[in-house]
Amino acid sequence: MKDNLTFLPTGAVAKVYLPILLVLLGIIVIFPRSPQYLTVVDNNRDTYRQTCPELATITAHVPSEQKLPLPFTLLNWNIYKQKRQSWQEELQKLTLKSDLLTLQEIKYSPEFIDFSRLNRLFYLQNNAFKYQGDVYGVNTLSKVSASYVCGTRYSEPWVIIPKTGLATAYPIGKQGQSLLLINIHGVNFTFTATPLKEQMQPYLTLIESHSGPVIFSGDFNTWSSVRLEEVAQTFQQAGFQEALFENDQRTNIFGLPLDHIYYRGLQIIKSESWKTEASDHTPQRVTFTLKEEPH
Repeated sequence: MKDNLTFLPTGAVAKVYLPILLVLLGIIVIFPRSPQYLTVVDNNRDTYRQTCPELATITAHVPSEQKLPLPFTLLNWNIYKQKRQSWQEELQKLTLKSDLLTLQEIKYSPEFIDFSRLNRLFYLQNNAFKYQGDVYGVNTLSKVSASYVCGTRYSEPWVIIPKTGLATAYPIGKQGQSLLLINIHGVNFTFTATPLKEQMQPYLTLIESHSGPVIFSGDFNTWSSVRLEEVAQTFQQAGFQEALFENDQRTNIFGLPLDHIYYRGLQIIKSESWKTEASDHTPQRVTFTLKEEPH
């Protein structure tokens, strides 16, 4: 008994499979690529490859005794790769009233670099991937230079594109005290909260060894109740509170906010969020001061 097999002629095989191969080759060529090593760059083009929870000392180009003012203001915003034309105008307004900025989905472009220089901002950029000649990642900006930095890069479980995070430390308050600021873009395409918790773990370890105030800020991609509850419980167990907004305009998916600012060792003076057309996420701004210690 002969097997009932049908073979395509060579020409037909080429017509069927060649286009598929070309498409796959195109994906390989243009798909976002990550740097070989963790790469954090500052406004002086110095690079740092220290993975959290270990901190690297920032290279001091100009001696400075500057500290964060008290009170100080933090802006958190996913800037949507600067795709909207009004991003620079909006960021300019926000920068005037902000001492620290945690930005996600930053395109590390000449326009962004010029913006930072013209506004005399220090920055640290953790590169996640390169796509069509442009580099993207998270960026923490400040009006006072950071003293220490480390970063992480965590690959999405289902796609190649990774997410990055940054930890920076700034002098504040009494001599030797510092604020630890963490900026994270949470992994997104997961069915459980486990990868998100794993992505946060190096920073949670770093926090354990830090005696001063801490802010953990970013786009956590908490679009499911499981993810949101895991994040909330993690910070609650670590002694954090979440910044809340009376007129909460944070971007929601399935009725749940994606962006959060958690804090410890601080107290809030003012918190606000508002709608904008400059990104697909809305910005949040919180003014903090040091928490009063009991007498």
